[in-house]
Amino acid sequence: MEFEYECWRCWATCFVWGKRVASFWREKFRLPPDFECWNCGAINDLTDDD
Repeated sequence: MEFEYECWRCWATCFVWGKRVASFWREKFRLPPDFECWNCGAINDLTDDD
């Protein structure tokens, strides 16, 4: 499944592919920890530091 994110540097819309993982109650998708923007080449972090 594709997820849509905006680049932190140039605000271009980027699409990241999430891989489906096994879950009993609901659908879950595993995303990569980061991705490179197609427009400016910036590395965008997807990890949640909360």
